[in-house]
Amino acid sequence: MSHLVTIIIPCYNSQAFIEIAITSALNQTYNNVEIIVIDDGSTDKSLAIIRSFGDQIGWETGENRGAPLARNRGIQLAQGEYIKFLDADDVLLKNCLETQVAQASQLPSESKAIVYGDAIWVDQHDQSIPNYPLRPRQPEEDAIAHILANSPLTSCPLHKREYLLEIGGFDPSLPRGQEYDLHLRLVLAGVEFLYYPGSVYKYREYIDKNRISQRGYSSKGAMFHFQVLQKYKQLIETQTSKPLQLEVRKILAQRFWAYGRGILREGYINEAQEYFAAARNLDLKNCVIGNVPYPLLVKLLGPCWAELLMDNLRKMIPADAS
Repeated sequence: MSHLVTIIIPCYNSQAFIEIAITSALNQTYNNVEIIVIDDGSTDKSLAIIRSFGDQIGWETGENRGAPLARNRGIQLAQGEYIKFLDADDVLLKNCLETQVAQASQLPSESKAIVYGDAIWVDQHDQSIPNYPLRPRQPEEDAIAHILANSPLTSCPLHKREYLLEIGGFDPSLPRGQEYDLHLRLVLAGVEFLYYPGSVYKYREYIDKNRISQRGYSSKGAMFHFQVLQKYKQLIETQTSKPLQLEVRKILAQRFWAYGRGILREGYINEAQEYFAAARNLDLKNCVIGNVPYPLLVKLLGPCWAELLMDNLRKMIPADAS
């Protein structure tokens, strides 16, 4: 008997793409599928498009509360053993579920693991764009360090519903990067991420004011990401009952530094200094990240002056320069 897979699609003002997303879910070569669309208070024509699919899909609508809560509501409604998340502007490849269910079915029954594959990055016109390739965890590599540095995009994994329920689903307080938080908590709960090369969906990257990934770093306060990273640090230490491994310290330090740069560019100088201090405390030698000559400028002038000079350098370079 085949395993039921629930595809969960959160939707907010995605009238340009939602029909394509739902159609890609309906066109799977794997047949034992239920599709749940959670309309998150759309004000455009998205809900009308969702309704046009009739009883081919299940759907629900309500006030705008954000994609994490929409996905969590989908998890509550889902009947499937497996969960596939699909954003309203993305596209599942036809054989996605057939391939991943077959992979998951071959795992030992006693294993606590999920499978994931690759994404094809496209723009709003479905044209391929450069991407960030995934890589499998190496035999001696720490699982926490690997997921922090190589966390897959939202629709790459085929999740097991019981594991998502065990950790409480997505964190609705996060304005961006909710999948990275989810994946870290899954790993800390003992779930192994197994990488199988091969594309499973198309991830659409483009500029739009409604996209969570394009909100400012300070959209929920200049110190919000500082608090999130501190939470990760404490969570890892608590769950593992030991000090952070060197590679984990390095990754978190670089994350603090990157967010510090983002906050600094938005004008929060004092707050940015706190990010930089936290980064240095974690890994003084490896915390600074940025293209040449940024690391040298930081060493000579400090991060604030370095950022100002880098900004001036960027303005001097023509936009079409290669």
